[in-house]
Amino acid sequence: MRIVLMGAPGSGKGTQAQRLVKQFGIPQISTGDILRKHRKEGTELGKRADAIMAKGLLVDDATMLDIIRDRVAQPDAQGGFILDGFPRTQTQAEALTKLMIDLGTPLDAVVLFEVGDEELVRRISGRRTCSLCNKVFNIHTAPPPSPATDCVPDSNEHQLFQRKDDEEATVAERLRVYARQTQPVLSYYLDAGLLRTVRAEGALADITQRLLDVLTPQTAKPAKLVKPAKRAAKRRTVAKKKAKSRTRVVVRRKAKTTKRRPAAKKRVAVRKAARKAKRVARPVRRKSKRR
Repeated sequence: MRIVLMGAPGSGKGTQAQRLVKQFGIPQISTGDILRKHRKEGTELGKRADAIMAKGLLVDDATMLDIIRDRVAQPDAQGGFILDGFPRTQTQAEALTKLMIDLGTPLDAVVLFEVGDEELVRRISGRRTCSLCNKVFNIHTAPPPSPATDCVPDSNEHQLFQRKDDEEATVAERLRVYARQTQPVLSYYLDAGLLRTVRAEGALADITQRLLDVLTPQTAKPAKLVKPAKRAAKRRTVAKKKAKSRTRVVVRRKAKTTKRRPAAKKRVAVRKAARKAKRVARPVRRKSKRR
């Protein structure tokens, strides 16, 4: 099973990805994580990314695709993977599709986590990070324990602060940028018949069940067959409607014809009787004999 998870910041992709890892036994591939891993290990791909970032530039699509190619080739990804954080643009989506086809491992589904903007702002703006142990909490959904038994030694409380990226005004702008960039990507996958949507609000267990519901039936057959099947079903429905319509027209015509027949016979009979009466009333002319 090869899945791409998409959703705005704070939509819960990471949390649900971990649940899918346990459910299906396939790895989660976060492009940010594997990029940092390559840089830390000093691989050729890591060095290439370092050289690009040293110039103050974003890592180009070609380098990211090479990193993804390297990761999906690992033994633990042979049975499938969960890709998170890529693609972000339509160009990246098209390149990823080509890469997966070249590898003989096309995507099975692209899942969009749908969450209202107000809820997203609430979730992200509620994030707090501990300056001592770097753990992330949420004052609304996952507040830090008190006393802080999981922090650094000799500390009874977490020292929380809010990152600038998590401030409410910044979050609203991040969501606008996300919507502008990803809408073409969603349209691309919708046209490809791969896009599934999950309402990602409510209890975690409920969201997980919705996610499994949209994944399990779809992975049994190629997603590209979904749209033609729908068109065929629609054509059959239209044909049935036309057939019923033609049947109704024929029945109406027969009914009208049946209603007209008695009147027509009566008119014919009247005309015949009138002609017969004229013949009876007409005087008989006798032929004169020639002398």
